[in-house]
Amino acid sequence: MQGINPTGLGGSSLDVEGLVDQLVTAEGAPAQNRLDRQEIETQSSISAFGVFRGALSDFQASLEALRSSQDFNKISATSSDEDKIVISANNEAQAGAYSVDVEQLAQSHRLTSESFASELESIGTGNLSFQFGRIDSTSGQFVSNDQATIKNIQISDENNSLLGVAQAINQAEFGVRASIINDGKGHRLALSTEATGEINSLRLVVSDQDGLMNDGSGLSRLSYDPTQPNALNMIETAKAQDAVVLLDGIRIKNASNNIDEAIKGVSVEVNALTDKPVLLTTEFDIAAVQESIQSFVASYNEIVNTIQSVSGIDPETGVAGPLAGDSSVRGLAEQIRRVIGASYNGVNEDHGSLASIGIETQRNGSLVVDESKLRNAIEEELAQVTKLFSRAGATSDPLIRYVSASDDANMGTHDITITQLASKGSYIGRDIGPGGPRTVQAGENSLVMRVDGVTSSKISVEAGVYESGLQLAEAIQGQMNKDEIFKREGVSVSVSYALGQLVITSNRLGGQSRVDVISADNSIKDLGIDPAEGIAGENIAGRIGRLGAEGQGQALTGTGDAQGIKIEVIGGKEGKRGNVSFSMGVAEQLSKSLDRYIGNQGVLQSRSEGLNRRIEDINQQRDQLARRLETSEKRLMKQFSTLDATLGKMRSTSNFLSSRLATLPGASDN
Repeated sequence: MQGINPTGLGGSSLDVEGLVDQLVTAEGAPAQNRLDRQEIETQSSISAFGVFRGALSDFQASLEALRSSQDFNKISATSSDEDKIVISANNEAQAGAYSVDVEQLAQSHRLTSESFASELESIGTGNLSFQFGRIDSTSGQFVSNDQATIKNIQISDENNSLLGVAQAINQAEFGVRASIINDGKGHRLALSTEATGEINSLRLVVSDQDGLMNDGSGLSRLSYDPTQPNALNMIETAKAQDAVVLLDGIRIKNASNNIDEAIKGVSVEVNALTDKPVLLTTEFDIAAVQESIQSFVASYNEIVNTIQSVSGIDPETGVAGPLAGDSSVRGLAEQIRRVIGASYNGVNEDHGSLASIGIETQRNGSLVVDESKLRNAIEEELAQVTKLFSRAGATSDPLIRYVSASDDANMGTHDITITQLASKGSYIGRDIGPGGPRTVQAGENSLVMRVDGVTSSKISVEAGVYESGLQLAEAIQGQMNKDEIFKREGVSVSVSYALGQLVITSNRLGGQSRVDVISADNSIKDLGIDPAEGIAGENIAGRIGRLGAEGQGQALTGTGDAQGIKIEVIGGKEGKRGNVSFSMGVAEQLSKSLDRYIGNQGVLQSRSEGLNRRIEDINQQRDQLARRLETSEKRLMKQFSTLDATLGKMRSTSNFLSSRLATLPGASDN
């Protein structure tokens, strides 16, 4: 057999081991070479898929800056004097210029006590009630802050020193900081509110253990109640005040120095008074949008080169890439080219393709950008450029807001018709007649409400005499909106008084909106508020496109041709209300296509798993080959060992016969 070189034949013994090794090697060589070639090719494909998948991930990351329509509303904001006024803007802001004068800065309320000989001196026991609000300039009454809660701190023999009171206040963590100041003549308790603004003024009502609330001795030395002239025992060192600014000549008061609601999407932080107007400007950041698009083009060209390197043929060497002919790579390349060359005329009038904004496809499949044409398109038709790239929606009616669209939503423009506006749930009290003061008795002044499905804790209306129905309604509304359960669940109400009836209305719109009175004390019943169910609100109803839409609160979600498109009606009336358009642009469609390939359950993942299984199969074939060759080796060793033994016997017989023949007469002559 070719390749076999037995040794020892004709010698003293046969080289069985060497002969068997050569036979086994010759038998296994073709299969071993075939498996080696398969493993090299498969490992090359696995490596190529890894490179390809990594390049696709990088490409998908470059699309994130273009997928959302919000990413195109890039706003830059500048201040002519950043030491005094700092401005920032989000993507809801509009381009504009504003003149700002700062007349007054917001500040917190600060109080100090009289001087005490020692911080450990006993100052009495009782209860300290901290309340936040403001003094009404007309009535002189204290108007509480609906967003703050009353904090009661009990002072006992264990903490009745100046130091003990300060520690109790700080440990309670309710928005007041306490410290002790030694002014050289004695020790004073200093209080300051954490929140600024007039509405966060501090009212400190003392219930002194000695029964004398405002006698200037005991714990009442810490009282500060502007509604009681004889209860101003603390000294006001800094008045709580709002920031006051002139914005384009309009005077604006704000509780803090951060003014966030005056201009939509713009936050203004005032740090100092101004002696001349500060100019604030907001404008679209055209350069940032253009940079994002150019980055996308560069990433696209990189992925084109990667596809060519792993699946194309090198024009110089003629060698095909490791993934040449692979259906998954070819399919993805075709999808990418189809999206890049698609027409978006259905949602855009002037810019229905990438070519229309200066992005052209070259013969080798890469893209090139006409920077001047791209910049002009962004400056003149930003909305259409946004639709060309991103997942975007827009409405023609300013009182209707596009919210979102599902993955299976169809691109296009759909008419909107509103047949029923959303309403709020309410409770209408019993008629108690117009006019006249209303009295709420102490101890019989509580009720329990259920609003929007949330049941309150026991709500107490402050006992006293209310001169008008409006004053009573404001007091009830304030106490209801202070309820901790309502605040935690985001529930609130509005209370009004009309035609002798108190009306409690949920601030939520839609079918989930409802106001029920669960229980009420006698004094509350005297106000016409009896335990009873209220009137539920109604969801909005209408059509998006040709078919009816599903209403939930103020939101409508389309069906049929407008499947999954969601809008929110924030105002207006019933009837035809313009249209909503939805588009999935280049970046959005490319990203969705890439998800199908590089996701955890994507095509490339399946292909990689298939290649890894092929490696496992090759390894199994190697194991099977090794076992087969091992069996052959044992068989050959047995056969050649038997042959070797037979040859040994034959040689022994030959030697014996030769020696006997040599002793025969005449053998020597012969």
